[in-house]
Formats: sequence, C-alpha cells, structure tokens
Amino acid sequence: MSHKINILLVSFFLILQFIGCANNEDIKKVDLNKVEEMKGLPNESLRIRIGLVPEEDIRKMAQRYQPLVEYLSKKMNQKVILVFLDSYGEVCDKFIYKQLDAAFFGSFSYSLTHVKAGVEPIGRPDYNGVSTYRGLIVVRSDSNINSVSDMKGKKLALVHQATYAGYLYPLYYFKEHGIDSLQDYFSKVIFAGSHDKAIYALLRGEVDVAAPKDLVYQRIIKENPELEKKLIILSASGLVPSNTLCVRKDLGLALKDKLKETLLNLNNDQEAIPALEALSAARFIETKDSDYKNLYDTINALGIDLNTYPYYDRPDIGFGIEDYAKEHK
Repeated sequence: MSHKINILLVSFFLILQFIGCANNEDIKKVDLNKVEEMKGLPNESLRIRIGLVPEEDIRKMAQRYQPLVEYLSKKMNQKVILVFLDSYGEVCDKFIYKQLDAAFFGSFSYSLTHVKAGVEPIGRPDYNGVSTYRGLIVVRSDSNINSVSDMKGKKLALVHQATYAGYLYPLYYFKEHGIDSLQDYFSKVIFAGSHDKAIYALLRGEVDVAAPKDLVYQRIIKENPELEKKLIILSASGLVPSNTLCVRKDLGLALKDKLKETLLNLNNDQEAIPALEALSAARFIETKDSDYKNLYDTINALGIDLNTYPYYDRPDIGFGIEDYAKEHK
C-alpha cells in the first residue's frame, strides 16, 4: 500500500515540474525597484471629493459639472468625483467630518462652513463678466401682488435655512418692511429644497411668493422664454459671489495650490472649453473671504451668530429670525 502511495507522490511532483517548465517562457519577472508610474491616468489613491449643494435638479447639475471634474481628473492626474448632497445643511457636516475635500458653495452656506469647519474659497465661475448673484422676491404676474402689504395671508416658498437668496435675504427684506415673523404674516411658509423647485411651486400656484437665486431664475427663463411674462420680480438683493469652489483647510498646500492653479487657468487651455461651456462660463476668477462683504453686512443686520446658527435641516417649517433670536439670547 505504501509503495502505491510513493508512486503517486512521485508522479504528482513530476507533473508539477512539467507544468512549471512548460509555462516558464510565459512567466515575466517584475523588478519592484523599476516599476514605472502609468502616465496620463488618474491616481485612484489620491481622490478629490467635490460636493454640490442641491441648487437645482440633480440631473442638470450633473450635466453642468461633470465635464469640469473629468478635466480636473486628467490635468491633475488624480481622480476627482462629484458628491451630490441632499440638502444645503449637509455640506457643513461633510466638512466637519472630513467627508469632502472641496465643494461649490452658495454664499451663506460658505460663511457657515467657513466659521464651523474652516473652508477656504479659491475660485468661482465668471459668466461673461458676471460672477455674482442676487436674491429675488418673485410673484406671478396674475397674482395682483404689488407690495409686501399685498402678501399678508399668502403662501411663501423659501429654499433652505442655509441659503442667502432662498432664506437670509427674504428675512432681511421682510424685516426692513417691519415683518419679523414670517409664520405670523404668511398663511404658509415652505422650504422647497432648491431654487428651481421654489420657482416651479410659484408657477404651479402652490405658493404666491418665492425667493430664488437670480442665476437659477435666469436659466429657467432662458430654457423656457414663455415663462418670463408669467412672473414679476418685486425686489432684488445686493450682489454676493456666485457658487464658489472652496476647499477644506487641511487639504494640503501643494494640492490646494495645484487645484487653484488648474481652475484659474481653464480659459487658457483649449481642452477646458467643453468644461467651461457646460457651465456657461468664460473662466474662473480668484475668490477671497473679503468678497462676501454684502453677505456679512446682511448677517450682522439680522443679528446672526454664525457659530451658533442652526444650519441643519429643521422640522419646524417657517423657522423665522424671531425663533433664532429666542434660541440664542
């Protein structure tokens, strides 16, 4: 019996040796000291996560920003990905817990995250000479609403508590007209979640007044020219920087400088034309915290403390500045 086992073992090792010899020519030895870096391909281990707040429909935002991240991935030889956020309030937490490396911020959400997480602005789109936006107060042309007094008892659509155009400016506007409590003045106040949703809620008759960003309003009118005659702009805010790309403070100086340099030189590279065209932008311009003076003036006028401001999503729709004052005496 043992003799048969020995024969089988010898046969087994002979087969292994034969297979090894047969495939010897196909085996390539790799010298780990001579591994060359693959050129022109994004480095998957150095991933840059760029967040997008829900300014408008997510599909439209993907179409607008995807060419830019593809360009950045190629030029920086690093994988750049888009992270679509569910709300304006979420972006601050993502930076606090280091789940994002950069994001395109609206002005108010930037100021909140700048204070709470230390994000730094680097650049924003220049739309053929326009790199700022305004908050609007809009009504339907058939509503017979011509002033704030006509709005009493009506329905108001805001966007989110962490937006300038969709919340902060309306608070300031109505306060200037002697109204401190939106809940008391309007029969209903809703947070639409995005600027385009606020406009469409107004067009559908779900609300009587809306407070969107002018850049989103203009894009909707450009895509649907027939809607312009159906809407009236009653008021507009001062200018604040358009959505700016900001980075977390500990991103690393070399990477931060590389991203900034690439962004600010898009208009000097023919390969970047599709990315700029998708954004309807001519170039990106440098942005600093000092560019937000109008925003900070509004914040101060409302008595808001950015350190304690409730940027997160709240269940009590219609949260007004009077509630904030009570909570943060």
